[in-house]
Amino acid sequence: RYKHRAYCYLLIDPNKNLTPAAAKRLRAIEEFSEMGAGFAIAMRDLEIRGAGNILGTQQSGHIAVVGYEMYCSLLEQAARRLQRLPPVTAIEIDVDLPVEAYIPRPYVPDIRLKIDLYRRLARVIDSEQLADFISELNDRFGSPPEPVERLLALAEIRVAAHRWLIGSIHIEDDYVVFSYTSRPQIEQLARQNGGKLRVVDDRSAYLPVGKGVTRTDAVLVNIKSLLQSE
Repeated sequence: RYKHRAYCYLLIDPNKNLTPAAAKRLRAIEEFSEMGAGFAIAMRDLEIRGAGNILGTQQSGHIAVVGYEMYCSLLEQAARRLQRLPPVTAIEIDVDLPVEAYIPRPYVPDIRLKIDLYRRLARVIDSEQLADFISELNDRFGSPPEPVERLLALAEIRVAAHRWLIGSIHIEDDYVVFSYTSRPQIEQLARQNGGKLRVVDDRSAYLPVGKGVTRTDAVLVNIKSLLQSE
C-alpha cells in the first residue's frame, strides 16, 4: 500500500499432496503475475470454485465443468427464453490457420475490455455486425495493428464460410482444407472460382496455395477471395 512494498511467501509442505483446486490456484498466481492481473486471477478462481446460483442464494456451482464462457452463454439463453426472446445465434466454425491473430496489450491495455472485445467478436454472425465492430475499434483505439487485422480477417472468413455451410478450415501441407456439410454449396463455390477449389470427397475440399504461402498473410487473402466471391 502507498509507498510500502509488501511481499507474500507461500510455503508448501513437501510431505503433503496438494488438492487439484489448490494446485490450479497456485498455477494461476504464477501465470498472472504482471500489474493489473487481478481480474484474470479472479476469473480463473471463478472457474475453479464455480460461480454459484446467480439468481439464488447458493454460493458454489459447477462452472468449472463447462467453462466461464459456456456458463455465461447458457445463462443468457435461459434468460432470453424466460423473456420469450429468440435465441442468440452463433457461428460454430473451427478456423485453424498458422497466423498470429490477437489483441496486443499496447492497443487495448485493459484486460477486462479486451475479454469483452474477444467475446463480442466471437458472437459476430454477419458482415454488417463485423463492419460495426471494426468501425468501433477504429473510433476507440485507432488504426488496428497487424495482429488485430489478422483477427478481423479470421472473423470475415468465419462469416463467409458460414454462408457456404463450411464447418472447419485448416492447413495440410500446401493446401487449405475446407470441411463442408453441403455438396451442392461447395460445388457452386468451386464453379464460381474457376475450379481453383477441388472437391475431393463428401466431406473435404482443397485449395492449393503453393509452397511457403500457408504461413503468411497471403493465405488469409486467398481464403477471403475464395469465400467472398459472388
